[in-house]
Amino acid sequence: MEVLYQEIASEINMIIPEQWSEVLLYSEAEEHSDATFFYYYPTGKSTPIYSLDIEDIEGVDGEEVDNGLSNLSDLLRKLWNEFILNQQEPWKSLNFILNSEGKFNIQYSYEDLEKDGYDYVDRIAIWEYEKLNMLPKSTDVSGTELIENYKRKVSKGK
Repeated sequence: MEVLYQEIASEINMIIPEQWSEVLLYSEAEEHSDATFFYYYPTGKSTPIYSLDIEDIEGVDGEEVDNGLSNLSDLLRKLWNEFILNQQEPWKSLNFILNSEGKFNIQYSYEDLEKDGYDYVDRIAIWEYEKLNMLPKSTDVSGTELIENYKRKVSKGK
């Protein structure tokens, strides 16, 4: 699995078109579906860049970015399959944090993704809040309500 971790880190590095200090990646996988995205911090900047916004950066080849993101998704699917091949319970979601020196941390979750009643879009907003301290735009009433309700739920200990 160490080789796969290195391949994932290498693919992320190839996708990002500039020097960066840290990457925070989130991935979900089930038997017939998966989804992955990440944010990275450009070196010296405090505002993260969303992986799907990379192709909008001037001078970036959108097709190359799309191919890289597809390869990254394939690598994470391969990692999920490795758990099955090794007769381990496959993860439901993971957090992969990578720094520019190549050090990384992976946290696997085996919890039912929908047990708390959150859909994928909700889980992204909660992840952005938890990991990046990002709040929904003030015009996003439902997103703002979601985070407020989530904060209340967490403060009550669920």
